[in-house]
Amino acid sequence: MATSAKRTLKTIEHAGDNVSDALFDQIASLRKEIASISEAVSDYSGHTFDDVQHNAVALAKEVRHQGAVVARQVSRQANAAGKAVQENPIPVIVVLGTIALVSALIFSRD
Repeated sequence: MATSAKRTLKTIEHAGDNVSDALFDQIASLRKEIASISEAVSDYSGHTFDDVQHNAVALAKEVRHQGAVVARQVSRQANAAGKAVQENPIPVIVVLGTIALVSALIFSRD
């Protein structure tokens, strides 16, 4: 009886060692997979950051270009308005007076 119990204990110990070895192998395999996934995510995020940075630079250049175009147009319109005021100031005085009168009426309604 004692020998069969010893054999059973040895069998259980041997099976436990096999299970432990299998678990260690699985854990090592999982660590490798996690490392490769982590590396892939890192590469992807690096490329995404580069793309965002490139798009931001392109957007800034476009905004700068459009801002220059708008500034030229506003300058032309301001020059044309200045010439119109110099040539005929009466309509401007009438418009400014009307704006002042309407503003006074609106803000004095309290």
